[in-house]
Amino acid sequence: MPKESPTPKIVTKKHIARLERERRQANIIRGIAIGGILIVALLLGYGYLKLNVLQLRESVAEVNGVTITTGQWQERVQLQRVNLLNLYNTYQFYQQNFGLDSSQQLQQIQLSLQSPELLGQEVLDQMIEEILIRQEAEKRGISVSAQEVEQAIRVAYNFFPDGTPTPTITPTEFSLPTLSAQQLTIYPATAIPTEALTPTPE
Repeated sequence: MPKESPTPKIVTKKHIARLERERRQANIIRGIAIGGILIVALLLGYGYLKLNVLQLRESVAEVNGVTITTGQWQERVQLQRVNLLNLYNTYQFYQQNFGLDSSQQLQQIQLSLQSPELLGQEVLDQMIEEILIRQEAEKRGISVSAQEVEQAIRVAYNFFPDGTPTPTITPTEFSLPTLSAQQLTIYPATAIPTEALTPTPE
């Protein structure tokens, strides 16, 4: 059976206007979707940037022109928490293995760990005190070289990568006591020898 040829569609002005309207609506929907995705991406990017960059650069305190940023403060708080946890574990170890009563110390550490405001304030006070000490040392001309700091760290941890230093023997000066003129009159320099008794034969 021969195929019938499809009948050509009649395109009218109404049909063209309707297609144009549908195309415009599809473009508007596409634009709104892309705009929404861009707005969400920008909001997420700004939130990430604020949380990880801008907020960390905000000032927590300023001490004589030196700024303590949120990032520096948070790092020190985290370090202090780790130190407190290590100290807590050490006290528990002593209590369990050696029977030492360290319940008071454990309670103080728990109190610090359970109150983040108190811990944060303690760390901030310590940072401010360190800045004040540094500034006062600069005023007095006290300076410490990096080599001296490294040496102090090695001594504190008893770690010497080049071997344990051997102490050098330095001779110390000593003086013999001398007698003054008045002392010489009391104790003459040359004593009169006493005669030794000689045995006599009987």
